[in-house]
Amino acid sequence: MADLKKKKLGRGLGALLSGSNPAFQSAAPAGNDGGAAPAGPGPQALPDGTVLVLVDPAEVLPNPKQPRRHFDEGALAELAESIRRDGLQEPIIVRRAGDKYELVSGERRCRASVLADKHAIPAVCRDISDRDMLKLGLIENIQREDLNAIEVALAYQELIAEFGWTQEQLADEVGKKRVTVTNTLRLLQLPNVVQEQVADGSLSMGHARALLALPSPSEQAAVARKAIAEGLSVRQVEQIAAARADRAGRGAPAKKEAAKDPNLTQIEDDLRRRLGTKVQLRSGDNGRGRIEIEYFGLDELDRLLALLGKSRD
Repeated sequence: MADLKKKKLGRGLGALLSGSNPAFQSAAPAGNDGGAAPAGPGPQALPDGTVLVLVDPAEVLPNPKQPRRHFDEGALAELAESIRRDGLQEPIIVRRAGDKYELVSGERRCRASVLADKHAIPAVCRDISDRDMLKLGLIENIQREDLNAIEVALAYQELIAEFGWTQEQLADEVGKKRVTVTNTLRLLQLPNVVQEQVADGSLSMGHARALLALPSPSEQAAVARKAIAEGLSVRQVEQIAAARADRAGRGAPAKKEAAKDPNLTQIEDDLRRRLGTKVQLRSGDNGRGRIEIEYFGLDELDRLLALLGKSRD
């Protein structure tokens, strides 16, 4: 899973890419093998600074902030065949990197174009900062639903660490509900072996969320193996988790939780918004209590410690 963590814009440009548009020019960087279209008078920027260019996909540098970790070889081959037959239907997005181009988004299309032996494909060249590279790549892939749930969770975690966003801010940026972001980040609490099973498609996100109800990593991994071996549905996994939780709670008298002081509830809400994560205040006798702050990984812990003026060093 360590390897997984180290690894794992839009349509409607047809008019811009028409041959009559002077903004679309060949702008292959120096060092091309001559397979690209002959250079014209040079690219011309559109009013927003965007430049439409032709690039050699084999020469495009990879995006170091690529949120996607898994590429289905069969799907790439199918896309390559489509590109070979009909050409690339949508440009990739790049930025200048010295005398070359660096990919911002569209890695599947870029890889498939290489497989299709294309030496000149359309690209939208934009001036994009390092901080925006991850955000743009993530948002494109989320909108296309191209990322698996673990890739999305890891990318969310990196965005929170990179930008210092709360979960609410992240939800606004990626166009998701706050509860969706929270539930996705919770997947990183699963043991590594289960995360890998979600990443490779052996388990769905629904299965993963049901497994989170189990009390220990060992039980989560065991039920995950059972679900894969027996082809259990999400509902069946939920029933197993509920049954085990029920057994674990037998014999212990149920305690009725006292209604929480509304002032404490307000403080919890304020802390959640400030820290961007789940916070609970546990009150005891004689005014004593504790504050519980939830985090989803070491990067998240470092972010929270920085907000509190502390560090792990």
